[in-house]
Amino acid sequence: MTWTRFRNSLKSEKGSNAVEFALLLPVLVMLIFGIFEFGLAYNNYLAITHAAREGARIASVDLNNPDLESIIIERAYPVPLTEDNIDISTPEGTDIGDPVWVVITYPVSINIPLAGSWNIPLTSRAIMRLENYEE
Repeated sequence: MTWTRFRNSLKSEKGSNAVEFALLLPVLVMLIFGIFEFGLAYNNYLAITHAAREGARIASVDLNNPDLESIIIERAYPVPLTEDNIDISTPEGTDIGDPVWVVITYPVSINIPLAGSWNIPLTSRAIMRLENYEE
């Protein structure tokens, strides 16, 4: 009698779907939040890349523009940049044809439930040649 009851209990699958879903739910939540956080980080990267290009383009024409950093901050709209995140340099001098570098570094925090959080620095740089720089 006990052997028959044991065999019948093996054939019964009531509740197995709920158990499988409960086991997979944390993995699915981490996957969905990971995709979402990666999308936000990528959006921030695209914004600072655009701002670096615009800043280098403006600096190549007018390096002495006093509003250059504020223009870069404005161009990186969804990303809250400060002047500390921006580095504008001319390593080879300020003659026509010399490169002007605009480097933007912005720290991004990625938080995924059940997996932890990471701080990742996003860096974008743009290099353009000085066109008509006058001192």
